[in-house]
Amino acid sequence: MEAEWPKITVVTPSFNQGRFIEETLESVLAQDYPNLEYIVMDGGSTDGSAEYIASVGDRLAHWQSAPDGGQAAAVRAGLDRSTGEICAWLNSDDMLAPGALQFVAEYFRRNPEVDMVYSNRVFVDENNRVGSYWILPEHSDYLMMHWDLIPQETAFWRRSLMDRVGGVDPSYRFALDYDLFVRFMKQGRLARAKRFLGAFRLHGDSKTQSQINTIGAQEIYRVRTTHGITFGRKAHFRGFKFSKSVELRSIVWSRTGRTMPGSLPGIGWNYGELWGGLLDAEGFPAPARAEAAEAREPALAG
Repeated sequence: MEAEWPKITVVTPSFNQGRFIEETLESVLAQDYPNLEYIVMDGGSTDGSAEYIASVGDRLAHWQSAPDGGQAAAVRAGLDRSTGEICAWLNSDDMLAPGALQFVAEYFRRNPEVDMVYSNRVFVDENNRVGSYWILPEHSDYLMMHWDLIPQETAFWRRSLMDRVGGVDPSYRFALDYDLFVRFMKQGRLARAKRFLGAFRLHGDSKTQSQINTIGAQEIYRVRTTHGITFGRKAHFRGFKFSKSVELRSIVWSRTGRTMPGSLPGIGWNYGELWGGLLDAEGFPAPARAEAAEAREPALAG
């Protein structure tokens, strides 16, 4: 039975994210995907993260906790040792949506011409409260090369594409996903799935919050320069129009109570509700986890 499903590798880089690491890991492990290779690369955490990772080590394909060269180096090292046909990385404060891995496997089976798939984005705060969304249009190489709006936590790609373009560049500290996805777009075909595959967490210590206007801006400029991404006379207007359209679509989506797989209606709800409590590993031992999974099965069918 396991051989019928393609092997999916997920790599999680981690360093002192003890507040969130349990929810991150459980959002992958509780998928109950039959051919999962989960690799956790911890940079030598001192906040209890390593102890928690060790406690679930028998459910992981590989884990380690030792000083490394930072996030990009950890992701690169994890992907270098991976063997999955489909690959992704999930940062240690983000989460996958229920059923994400099975959806991805089925999507690639039905769409052999697609090399990478990603989805819309859900934003949660440090207390798992959903605050906003990105409701994205159909994929456009032009738009996504020029403006870095692919939600990294929702992205899955074929190993064959990564083999063609090379893996994560460990010299980046912020824009490692932007650089990788631009290289993917140059040699592969990307698509946006009409659903949510994961949640992106915003909190005071997040890299996105603290570095976007410093090292982030510098590295985004570096990616554009390295890959020859130029801006013509109308490009900035087109970018403004694009970003505003995403913002307006997302506001309308939130206020009208619309939903799609991987989300509940509106904002203000706790992301754990989508999981039926499964992300609380200590509160949901294996028998209860199975019962909760059965209880939410009708909701996932949509």
